Amino acid sequence: DEHVTNGSSSDGLIHRENFVSHGNLRVWVQARNEFGSVNSQEIVIHTQDIIKPPPPTSVSIHQDPLEIHWSSICGELQLSVGLCDVRYRTKDQQNWIQYVYNLSSSFAVMEPQPNIVYEFQVRCQCDSSLISDWSPSYTIKSAESAPVGEVDAWWDCRQLLSSFDCFLNWKNLSVSQARGYILGYEVKFCYNNGTVQQMNVSTDDPSSLFLYDKMKWRLSLPLKDMSSVNVSAYNALGATKASPLPMPTSGKQANEPTIYLDMNEQNLTVSWNLPSNFFDSVKQYVVQYKECQPGNSFDWIKVDKNQTTAFFRGAFKRYTSYQVSLFAVSNFNEVSQLAAARGYSVQGVPSRVPSFGTSHFSGTGVTLFWEPVPSSNQKGVILYYQIGLNTQKVYNVSVTPDQGNMTFKLRDLSPGQEYKVWIRAVTVAGPGAEVTTTFKINHEEDYGMTSCMNFVIYIYIYNL
Repeated sequence: DEHVTNGSSSDGLIHRENFVSHGNLRVWVQARNEFGSVNSQEIVIHTQDIIKPPPPTSVSIHQDPLEIHWSSICGELQLSVGLCDVRYRTKDQQNWIQYVYNLSSSFAVMEPQPNIVYEFQVRCQCDSSLISDWSPSYTIKSAESAPVGEVDAWWDCRQLLSSFDCFLNWKNLSVSQARGYILGYEVKFCYNNGTVQQMNVSTDDPSSLFLYDKMKWRLSLPLKDMSSVNVSAYNALGATKASPLPMPTSGKQANEPTIYLDMNEQNLTVSWNLPSNFFDSVKQYVVQYKECQPGNSFDWIKVDKNQTTAFFRGAFKRYTSYQVSLFAVSNFNEVSQLAAARGYSVQGVPSRVPSFGTSHFSGTGVTLFWEPVPSSNQKGVILYYQIGLNTQKVYNVSVTPDQGNMTFKLRDLSPGQEYKVWIRAVTVAGPGAEVTTTFKINHEEDYGMTSCMNFVIYIYIYNL
């Protein structure tokens, strides 16, 4: 009774060297204070029973219903059968979240998630023995079920010179929605003239008309004269509900809201503000982004009508322009664009303007013209253009979105003097390279030759 290490007020440790194997060990607990002591009843431990059996090895699992069965090895150890514990989790979970205790030889998962890989472990003890370690993991995929929910489909539309081309896109169902292996998709096209066309898209052998990047599907041909499109997914046990995806209308709303972008190379956060009465006719919002230049970067999110923020996670390229658009889907299933903005994950110094020259002389003034830096070479949002005249003055010329060729008038110049003028674009990353030209204001008697001289200057600078 002197060879006990106190653990706490409710436990203690008897070290192995202080008792022998295959003997009887008498154990009791004594409580003591300043007035005396009292002992508990004694228990007798047969030390040959202090064993730790191996975990069960005869284990089987079944898919439908999802059950695990095992056999105890206590009989082989000539011990009475005790109780067992089971723990399980789905394959995508890092921690064991389900523990079930005091089982005998089987356990069934009630209402398992369909078509999910489950992982099981079991441990047992014999009567009066220690409990075993956990067994190795046993895995099985639960049975399939019919898919639920709706396919998330959306349009990628492009405004061309005289047409409005839209490409159909949709995303894979989530695992919880698919509930099994998706065999294919049913696509129904409804035309303005009442004609209906159906197309089956097999996931194992899709048509060459469809592009697939492991996450999204895209019809490679633009759709025209459509009123709506339905997309549904199916597996061996059923199909999802097919809901109509209406064609978006061209143009924007009269009261356009402003959208705000917070963007880096990993994330894009889009927020917007709308008048309170705007919610009355809106069912949901759709936020989409895509590269302004041809590329595969295109995605969208559908959010509740009371939400004013959307979040994207992705790999956004540096110095690349992204077009972000906000759409509203009305209670009548009509789609309209509310607002659009361009953003960059990282901005850089812009390229030089493609052409720069003089187009008109008048008295002591001259009109400069230039072609704006193309969006593919801007590498950031152009804040303004800087124009420098000799070493005297620098002018900042503001820009507006989608502005064509630009002009700027220089006044109060001296006839007969030759001028050197330069231009460069500026982003938050700084100014770009300069493009320089020279000109000379003629005296009044030389005005008759002005138009010819201007023409020569224009062609020379442009070809540079």
